[in-house]
Amino acid sequence: MTKRLAVILLAGFLSMPAGAKELGTIGHLFPITEPDLLTFIAQRLQDMKDSGEMARMQRETEARVKAHAVRPTPVAGLTPAKTDRTLHYDPTFTVRETLRDMQGNVIAREGDSVNPLDKVLFSETLYFIDGDNPAQMAWVKKQLTGQVNFKIILVNGNIRDTSYALDEPVYFDQYGTLTTKFGFEHTPVRISRDNRMLKVEEVALK
Repeated sequence: MTKRLAVILLAGFLSMPAGAKELGTIGHLFPITEPDLLTFIAQRLQDMKDSGEMARMQRETEARVKAHAVRPTPVAGLTPAKTDRTLHYDPTFTVRETLRDMQGNVIAREGDSVNPLDKVLFSETLYFIDGDNPAQMAWVKKQLTGQVNFKIILVNGNIRDTSYALDEPVYFDQYGTLTTKFGFEHTPVRISRDNRMLKVEEVALK
């Protein structure tokens, strides 16, 4: 078909009156047989329930959640300390907006540099250990003798088993948040106050 003929036919089609006759339907019509999506899903869930697959999946999910609760993902990149090393962490930060107490009194103004250790009484010792490492477990147990103000924080291991073994509450450094903040790379680690800073000690176990 030439371009000129195509233009003429198109113009003729567009100029047809709006009340053109119904020409009928060409071909056969068939009912829509595709199942409703919600009905399909409901049937699939019922099949899984009847076959026991649903119960199995639920048991597996519960087991994974329980296992992760007592043994979270280890903090990546940490290794046992081979030499003693001491770092210092300065908790000073810059206030982003003016802070007030409940009575409206200014606590800190925007732009101020604040060291929390100037305002908060902190005398706690933090111990970071690998709960799967027998040497580190023995070390921290010896460290705790006579102490009353401390926290034990795992970077790897089973929280429940470690707590039973030490007979103390045990925490876990989820996602390595504290490890990253304090900047240590090896364990065990002892963190304590050193004037207006925190002293971070990587301890090499002989």
